[in-house]
Amino acid sequence: MRIKRLILCIVLAAVTSSTLSGCWNSRELNKLAIVSGIGIDLASNGKDYKVTFQIVIPSATSTSKGATTQQPGVYLATVSDPTLFGALRKASRKTSRQLFFAHTQLLVIGESMARKGIVRIFDIFERSHELRLNTPVLLARESDAGSILKVLVPIENISSIGLVRKSDNSARVWGETQHIRVVDLVKGITGEGEIALSGIITGGNRNQGGSKSNLEQTEPSETLIMKGMGLFKDEKLAEWIDGSEARGIQWVTNKISETVLNVKTDEDEEEIAVNIFSAITHIHTELRDGTPVFHISIREEGTILESHSSVPFANGQTIKILQEKVKKQTIKEVEDGIRAAQRFQADVFNFGNELKRSNPSQWDRVKDNWPEVFAKGELDVKVEVYIRNTGMRLNPYKSHMK
Repeated sequence: MRIKRLILCIVLAAVTSSTLSGCWNSRELNKLAIVSGIGIDLASNGKDYKVTFQIVIPSATSTSKGATTQQPGVYLATVSDPTLFGALRKASRKTSRQLFFAHTQLLVIGESMARKGIVRIFDIFERSHELRLNTPVLLARESDAGSILKVLVPIENISSIGLVRKSDNSARVWGETQHIRVVDLVKGITGEGEIALSGIITGGNRNQGGSKSNLEQTEPSETLIMKGMGLFKDEKLAEWIDGSEARGIQWVTNKISETVLNVKTDEDEEEIAVNIFSAITHIHTELRDGTPVFHISIREEGTILESHSSVPFANGQTIKILQEKVKKQTIKEVEDGIRAAQRFQADVFNFGNELKRSNPSQWDRVKDNWPEVFAKGELDVKVEVYIRNTGMRLNPYKSHMK
C-alpha cells in the first residue's frame, strides 16, 4: 500500500512540474538597454517620426566605491520611421542591447511635432505593454526633443530624471507650469476640451550641453529652463503663454500647490511677498440664454515672508488690506489665463466636461460648437484669501528706521 502511494505521489509530482512554465519570457539585465527618456520629433521629410532614446550607461551611473568615469551617465540613439513602434525596433541597429522601457522617466515632444499634431503619438502607449502611461511629458520650446535630451544637467547623473524633478519642483513651488503624464493627455484628448503642456527651453550656448565639460564649471554653458505652457487646439500646438496667463490656468485647474504673489501697499508702494501655501479651486458651468457662465471659486491661504514696506503688520486692518490685494491679483491672473485660452477657443479648463456632467441637457445644446461657445463665455470669479501669519517677524525693518 505504501509503495502504491509513493508511486502515485511521484507521478503527480512529475505531471505537476511538467505544467509549470517558469519565467519563459525572462530577460537578463546585462542584455537590456534601460531607456530613461524618449524624445519625439517630426522627421526632415515632414511625415515620419524622429525618435531619440536616452539610454542609461550603468558603469557611468554606478555609486559603488571606486566606480569613477569621465563618461556621461547616458547616451542617445536616434532613428526615424513612419511608426513609433517601428522606431523602437529599428533602434536595434544602433544599440548592442534590446531597449527596455519599464524605467522610462520622461517623454519630450518637439515643437514641430506638436504643431503638426500629437493625437497619434499616444496610441502606442495604450496598446504596448512596454511603455508606461504614467510617464511625465514635457514640450520642447523653440527646439526639438532630441536637443533637450542631449543636455546634461547638474546634480543628476541621468538628465531625464533631473528634468522630471525640475518640472515637479517648478510646478510645486512656482505654479506657472504643471506636472502632466501621458494618461492625463489621453484623458484630455478623448474628453470635451483641449490640453496644455509645460514647456522647457534651452538657455545659454546651444550645442554645448551634451559634453560633460558643460558640468565642470560653476555655471553650465547650456541649461534647461521650465518656461510657460503650450496651448493646444484640435490636438495641435496653437500658442505659448507665460507669466500671469500661464499661472491663471493653474489657478482654475486647481494645480497650484504653492506660489508667490508680490503685492504693494497703498502707503509707500513697496513690495510685499506673500507665499501662498494652500489653494483650492472649484468650478461650475451653466448656460444663461445660450451663453456659458464659468463660476470659479478659489480659497487660498498664505504667509508674509518678505516686506520692503514700512507698514506694520500688528494692525489687523493692514492684513485685511493685503488680503484684498492678493485677492485682486488672483482674480486678474485667472481672467488673464481664461482670456488667453478663449482667444484660441481652447477649453483647457474642463468647463465643457463639467457642463456635460452637471447638466447633460444643456450640454447637448452646445456640444457641436462648444469651442465657439466657450470663447464667448462670461466669468464669475470669487476668491477668499487668508493671510495666516507674518513669518517669524511681526513688524518690518523700515518701521524701526524712521
